[in-house]
Amino acid sequence: MISIFIRFFPFAILLGITGCGLDLSGGFTGKVDGKDVTIYFEESNSALLQGYFPVDLKGSWVEEKTFKEPQVWVTFDGPADKPFRLRFELEQEGENFRIVKIKARPLGKGTKLNSIPIEGNGILSPLPSN
Repeated sequence: MISIFIRFFPFAILLGITGCGLDLSGGFTGKVDGKDVTIYFEESNSALLQGYFPVDLKGSWVEEKTFKEPQVWVTFDGPADKPFRLRFELEQEGENFRIVKIKARPLGKGTKLNSIPIEGNGILSPLPSN
């Protein structure tokens, strides 16, 4: 009985490490607060946001386990002359992402992320492939 456990346990750990998680790549676009916004998911959990702010923002994404469905949180930092943090909380719906929340805060001690109201349906669809 112990030998079965010893053989099975490392396999279960290896499967748990390699078999979980999202592998996002490519761009998703949609209207957010009347702006044409595109989020590009790149290698190594990095991301690029275009259209929401006057300049492109670079950031990272992570899969978050929530009480409901898993979400993808994409966090961007503002430019050096206007330091802030911006987070899109996304929930997958088929091949699309629905924006659950957008949160932002100025960078500095004692600041917290505050929700920003979203106008419209907040659906990001995959960019058409060429």
